[in-house]
Amino acid sequence: MRQDAGISGDAQRIEQMTWLFFLKVYDAQEDEWEFKSNGAFHSVIPEPLRWRNWATDTKDGKALTGDELLDFVNNNLFPTLQKLPLRPSDPRAHWIVKEVFADLNQYMKNGVLLRQVVNIVDEIDFTDVDDRHTFGDIYEGILKDLQSAGNAGEFYTPRALTDFIIETLNPRLGESIADFTSGTGGFLTSALNYLAAQRKTPQDEELWQHAVHGQEWKPLPYLLSITNLLVHGVDEPDIIHCDSLGTPVSSFQNKDRVSVIAMNPPYGGSTEASVKMNFPTDMRSSETADLFMVLIMKRLLANGRAGVIIPDGFLFGTDGAKLAIKIALLREFNLHTIIRLPGSIFAPYTSINTNIVFFNNETAEGAEEGFRTKDVWFYRLDMPEGYKHFSKTKPMRLEHCQPIRDWWNDRKEIITTDEEGNVLDEKSRRFTAQQLIDLSCNFDQCKFPKSEEEVLPPAELLADYHKRREALDAQIDKMLSNIGRIMEGGHVDNHGGCVKVFEELALLQQSFPARLRNSILQEAISGRLVPQDPNDEPASALLARIREEKAQLVKEGKLKKKDLVETLITEDEIPFELPKGWVWARLKTIVYNHGQKTPSNKFSYIDIGSIDNKRQLLNPKETIIEAKDAPSRARKIVVEGDIVYSTVRPYLHNMAIVDKTFAEEPIASTGFAVFSCHTGLLNKYLFAYLLSPCFDSYANDGDNAKGVAYPAINDDKLYKAIIPLPPLAEQKRIVAKIEELFEQIDQIKK
Repeated sequence: MRQDAGISGDAQRIEQMTWLFFLKVYDAQEDEWEFKSNGAFHSVIPEPLRWRNWATDTKDGKALTGDELLDFVNNNLFPTLQKLPLRPSDPRAHWIVKEVFADLNQYMKNGVLLRQVVNIVDEIDFTDVDDRHTFGDIYEGILKDLQSAGNAGEFYTPRALTDFIIETLNPRLGESIADFTSGTGGFLTSALNYLAAQRKTPQDEELWQHAVHGQEWKPLPYLLSITNLLVHGVDEPDIIHCDSLGTPVSSFQNKDRVSVIAMNPPYGGSTEASVKMNFPTDMRSSETADLFMVLIMKRLLANGRAGVIIPDGFLFGTDGAKLAIKIALLREFNLHTIIRLPGSIFAPYTSINTNIVFFNNETAEGAEEGFRTKDVWFYRLDMPEGYKHFSKTKPMRLEHCQPIRDWWNDRKEIITTDEEGNVLDEKSRRFTAQQLIDLSCNFDQCKFPKSEEEVLPPAELLADYHKRREALDAQIDKMLSNIGRIMEGGHVDNHGGCVKVFEELALLQQSFPARLRNSILQEAISGRLVPQDPNDEPASALLARIREEKAQLVKEGKLKKKDLVETLITEDEIPFELPKGWVWARLKTIVYNHGQKTPSNKFSYIDIGSIDNKRQLLNPKETIIEAKDAPSRARKIVVEGDIVYSTVRPYLHNMAIVDKTFAEEPIASTGFAVFSCHTGLLNKYLFAYLLSPCFDSYANDGDNAKGVAYPAINDDKLYKAIIPLPPLAEQKRIVAKIEELFEQIDQIKK
């Protein structure tokens, strides 16, 4: 498929593969239906269009290929399946075919390549248990690859989370399990796998076949989820292609409700005004995640159970709709548990922080009058030991949920205090429903320590900032109202522990510019700050030229042969996916240094304590210390354009670009690493990378920064770091955009 001119990007490749998988799987399913019907079965697909009659190549030279195959697929197969003449009374298995092809595209333009793809798919025998099981694993991998397929990544929830949530909800055969944004069908297949062990009789098999129900609005994930359920053995997947939010929630009857709901609804999107009208007036939110929470509440049966993944914004948001929804959860449901999840679970698609909210449609034993919730437990799941972040090569695994399991059945508050009793950290804590009402329904409890805070993309960071500021402003307004009531001798509302709100607001304001810089830098080195240009020379060519330049420097005696040795970059080292045209490279490969010497004449001496422009793209004009006498030890040579990087705490990670303002030869302290860039690497792009949270995490890691009193990172460790290298033209665009944005941030600070 990568050779075909009609397909661009993984999302299109996956869509192309999946309609082929669907037809092949459906053909195998029809074999079973034919066998069970004793010859009475009739396919909804016209006979010449069934997979077995056009896709199978018997090697007799009659198989369609080239332009003939393209004409058949584009002008016969697709139009016919999209317009199948069906009646409302026709079985669901027939409607699935028409619905799946309604919005599909056939992208390939080379009929010979399409034939090769068809032949590979046709080799899979879906009637063979081993083949089917193996393909199931492969298909899961394809769905996981959606994380790097642009917007398609929003549809994939890590298997570890879907399995854990289903396991915790503990569905039973005979119960109905639903996901109203089923995406690729991850929650539904987890439920099917969980229920499979409960099948003992033919009646159990029938219950299993009809246990899960889904809805999906977007064409590609709808196709993926249908195919996923077929692969997992469901004869007639009950997944409806519709907008789950498109029905007035007041119209739902008991027959529309289900026993178990497990979902990861989309968030961050906005909703049309017409859709909001389907919800109660006080719950009409512009945030899709909020509306899905209302939908879930309205479609949960009495004594039903729900586990929902939601973003942090829902927890601390205090706008009218969010407040109304959270009050309803406390008063009309048993909201018993909120699990704070570590960041980067959904990387690389998003690094937004998420949580699992568990609630039941029941009254908790001992709940106060006016509430169905008695206590809400908060538990923070920290990053597993040895993990800095999750990634494609180091994803979240089911065993990482074990700390929650251990805590779940033996719940205890886990609070760390200092000698004076001041709270330092809260990992687990219990609140009564009334206490949360008094806190203005601020569910943002048991937060992650600031050092573990994820770097959000700029748009998400800005949205997060506005929501947090609105929440704090609301608490300040409440405090001011209390002051007014006290002055008038009236009733005072419980301030709910908001006395520190002004400090929180000040901290938010103070920390925001630095967080925004970090966010911009992370976007820059991830290839998301500026658009890629397919006409740019790829970084692989640039890297090849750098290697040639290094080889020449070895010949000239300016570098040693050992400088040409490169260590292989392993998958475990790669923190995120790169755009097309970028490459990962060792820092050692793309930079060098000029060595050391003891100066004999006057020089400009750069000391590690003289530079404090951390996280800024500035030159050290005001930070140079002039000296006339040479130091007693050899010092590092620097030239114009070099980057000096402090390697010793407390100055670790302070750096500057050496400019041409020196009156004399500049010499750097041995407390610095000195980076000279090979041709094709912009020093300002390297500077941005060295400032980024990604490199900061590497440099400050305990395995790299050694020492007790004055921890330091040596040059060898620095040179082993890996850097995402873009094409040279894109480096220039990135640097220009960073400087433009940082200038605006400086204005905000002023």
